[in-house]
Amino acid sequence: MKKQIPIFFASDDNYIPFLAVAISSLQENASPLFEYRIVILNEGLSAENMEKINKFKRANFTIEFFDISQRINLLRTALSLRLRDYYSVAIYYRMFIPTLFPELDKAIYLDGDIVVLGDISEFYAINIENKLVAAINDRLVFDTPEFIQYAENAVGIKASEYFNSGVLVMNLKEFRSQNIEEKFLHYLLEYNFDSICPDQDYLNVLCRDSKVLVPVYWNKMPLPDQTFDHTSLKLLHFNSFEKPWRHDGVLFGDIFWEKAKNTDFYDILLAMKNDFSYADKIAERAAIESLVANAIRIASSEEITFRRVLGLQVYAE
Repeated sequence: MKKQIPIFFASDDNYIPFLAVAISSLQENASPLFEYRIVILNEGLSAENMEKINKFKRANFTIEFFDISQRINLLRTALSLRLRDYYSVAIYYRMFIPTLFPELDKAIYLDGDIVVLGDISEFYAINIENKLVAAINDRLVFDTPEFIQYAENAVGIKASEYFNSGVLVMNLKEFRSQNIEEKFLHYLLEYNFDSICPDQDYLNVLCRDSKVLVPVYWNKMPLPDQTFDHTSLKLLHFNSFEKPWRHDGVLFGDIFWEKAKNTDFYDILLAMKNDFSYADKIAERAAIESLVANAIRIASSEEITFRRVLGLQVYAE
């Protein structure tokens, strides 16, 4: 019997086209030596979209749609309070995987806006060393002065250790052992910290002393880096504002479009790009400026922040 690799995504109908690209690319590069259990956390998807995603089912690929509404409805007001821009409560779904799936000891969590270029079983096989997560340093934070100050002064995490929450190996057994969901809900309901990346900040704090940092080739963002060896690339993550379905000239955008052709959503994605108007670009620029301004504001705040409330110390390297 082949070993099973559980892989979780979170999606709504708007994100299904990107999810299709992610799953298609994952499947294209997956080892035939394993069984892959794809679980899509959602709060209701159209029958048409589920049918299109189900086309990826294979003998060693199962697809499940898990409705998480019942769990989220109990917390929707608190979860929604600090959301910004295009974020929805779906960013928090990953926090509940350990308790909703008690039969699993370990799993991968992936955002939908990715392209997998390596064998995902190699990512799953990373030695977590009894830590909570294996993750990748967030280079958008590490390379941006305002976000460095935010991570260190507001979240209380050294920028070089602050990880992106969109590509994770999660030690679900250890999450349960350390009552991480309970701690998360305590922080959320007691403080609901002002934040620019809510789910990511909470995870960084909760996993602060229990993480394994993995090379950036498992979570490469479309950011220039002359030191990066492009031949090592295993996973692309279009999590910043540089998205190929909005803009021309995005780094690695050609790879995204190549993989998009393997899905039922290629024309829809092209239409998204063509419909992204000048007004949309102006609004996006305003959102970027607002994000940076909020990072500066929160980092210099004397109010309730993770670092101030929890007494987190950031030491110089």
